[in-house]
Amino acid sequence: MKKLLSILMIGVLFMSTAWSQQKAKEVEFYQGSYDDFLRKAQKLHKPVLIDFWASWCGPCKKMDNETFGDSDLAAYLEDNFMVYRVDIDSYDGMEIVERFGVEVFPTVLVADYRGREVTKLTGFYSPKYFKSSLEKINERNHLYYELGSSQYASNK
Repeated sequence: MKKLLSILMIGVLFMSTAWSQQKAKEVEFYQGSYDDFLRKAQKLHKPVLIDFWASWCGPCKKMDNETFGDSDLAAYLEDNFMVYRVDIDSYDGMEIVERFGVEVFPTVLVADYRGREVTKLTGFYSPKYFKSSLEKINERNHLYYELGSSQYASNK
């Protein structure tokens, strides 16, 4: 009985370790000032997403958990965008809200790598619909693209 119990405990420990290593990747928001965020986006030539968020906003929390918690979306955003979160209740956040005229929460502002607004997405978006919307915005505005080796300049 003791042997069976110890084997069961080892199995549970193994399974919990394996599960914790397979946790879904979440969207990683830039940690730092808004100005530093824009400088890095310009340096990397990556378009930006700015998530306007509040702790008291139910749809903001839902989008945070369901949309920004999706591993496929997280990988897509990491490859194609710099992502920043604005807490609209902070002093700096209120200033950024005013700068872009954001009136509805949640709002995700899509901008080019220089921080020039392209469009705003307002309200809750599921992960698949959010990704699809961003792909359509890119098709119209050419915010990002993948270069094939034949498209690079050569020194010949």
